[in-house]
Amino acid sequence: MERRVSARYPVQFTLDFLGQHTVGVGSASDLSTEGCAVEGNLVVHKGWNLELRLYLPGQDLPMEVVAAVQWTKGQKFGLKFLRMEPEQQERLRRFISTLEAGPTR
Repeated sequence: MERRVSARYPVQFTLDFLGQHTVGVGSASDLSTEGCAVEGNLVVHKGWNLELRLYLPGQDLPMEVVAAVQWTKGQKFGLKFLRMEPEQQERLRRFISTLEAGPTR
């Protein structure tokens, strides 16, 4: 069984996702440096890769990330971040550092 290595933070934000035959929007939560949970407007399937635009609170431009669907439950699903540009990784790291003073799960 794979164990989570990074803390999750209960922040809410919107995202757009694009798959091979899917375009959707969702509300993300439980953010970590490794991924997040999403409540989407449609069903996706485990194993799908999705291109994401994350609209993090307080940031003007969206982050672009490629992620894999790790689990699904109806329209809820978990994502593991696969690829992002180094500057996007740094933006995410800085954003999460602002959350570290708050509660984790």
